Amino acid sequence: MNEKQLYRMRAAASGREALAPTEPGSVYVDRETGEEMAPVAKVLPLAPSASSLPRSPENLRACRRCDQLIGLDVSDCPYCGLRQEAL
Repeated sequence: MNEKQLYRMRAAASGREALAPTEPGSVYVDRETGEEMAPVAKVLPLAPSASSLPRSPENLRACRRCDQLIGLDVSDCPYCGLRQEAL
């Protein structure tokens, strides 16, 4: 039995990203835009951690416009381009 691997998925046209467990040969679609998403990176867990997130929750914030999670160190939202307020 094949175990699903966690991948970072990206929609080519909009650039929207999501984390999803994937299986080879399956097609994944963004539920908001309907675009097909392709795997761009395999997410590897860091040493002893129960989390498989690429960033820890305390280093993330939500964009004011699109509500996507972005890093605290990001000046412009990579999803909608909105300049973020300084922290």
